[in-house]
Amino acid sequence: MKKVPIVIAEDSPFLTTETRQTRWAIPYNFECLNARIDHLLTRNRDCIKGKRILDIGSHMGTFAYVALELGAEFVQGIDTEEKTIERGQELFRQLEVPGSSFNLRVNDAFAYLENLEEGSFDTVLCLGTLYYMVEPYRLLKLMQKVAKETVLLDTFTAAYAAIQGKDAPEVYKSIDEENLKLPLMLTALTQPEKKDYRLPHSFPHRNKELSLITLPTPALLEIWFQSLGMSCTRIDWQEYQTRTCTYHDLLTPDQKKASHWADVYTSGVRVSYLLHH
Repeated sequence: MKKVPIVIAEDSPFLTTETRQTRWAIPYNFECLNARIDHLLTRNRDCIKGKRILDIGSHMGTFAYVALELGAEFVQGIDTEEKTIERGQELFRQLEVPGSSFNLRVNDAFAYLENLEEGSFDTVLCLGTLYYMVEPYRLLKLMQKVAKETVLLDTFTAAYAAIQGKDAPEVYKSIDEENLKLPLMLTALTQPEKKDYRLPHSFPHRNKELSLITLPTPALLEIWFQSLGMSCTRIDWQEYQTRTCTYHDLLTPDQKKASHWADVYTSGVRVSYLLHH
C-alpha cells in the first residue's frame, strides 16, 4: 500500500464515530478513507478550491469537511437520513467549522435537485450514492444541470450484482465478463437497513424489508455521460493494486474477507469518473 497524505487522523471524530470501518468493499477506516480522499479529492483540488460544492449522499459530512479543508468556498451536504445529518452537524460544531461555509440538511436528492437552478454549484460530489437510486440516469441528468463545471462520481457497477449476497457463487454463473462489457444495467435486491442509515425506497417481502440497488456497466455509464454532453475521465486506481483481481476473486465470504479494499476498484466492481461540461 502506497503512503498517502493523512487528512483524516486516526483519532478524528469522523473515524472514531464511524460505524462502517469494518464493512467489506469500501471500509471507512484510516487507510481506505485517506487513500480515497487523496485519489478522489486532493488530486482534483482544482475542482474543489474556491468552489461551491454540493455533496449528494453526504452522510455525516466527511467528504464535505475534507472539501472545506481543501479550500472549498461553501459545501452543501444532503442526505435522506436525519440521524447522520445531525451527527455531521455536531461534528462540524465540535471542529469549529465556520457556519457560513457549510450546510448539512435532510433532503431527497431528486426533490432537492429539481428545485435548483441550472449551474447552482460549481462541483457536485456523488460518492457512493448513485447505485442506491432507482433512477440513476435521472440523477445524472439533474447533477449535470446543477453543476456549472464538474461532477465527481464514485459508484459500484453491474459487476457488484455478481458478487453481493450469499448467493453470489451461484448467481455469477449467469454473469460473465462479456455481459459486463455491454451497455446494460442490473438491478439487485438488498436490505434497506445499513447499520446507521436506511435506504429511502423499500418494500415488504415475506416478513422482510427489501430495497433495490441499480448497477449500470461502465459502458452504459459512458453512453449516459455522452448523451448529457459531458466529457469523462475514468480515474485509474492501479497504483493501489495489490494483486491481479477480477470479480471472480470476490465471490465467497472468505474471498471477501481476504481481499484488499482496492480490489473493488482494480477489478472494475467499482469505478470513479471526473465529468466536465
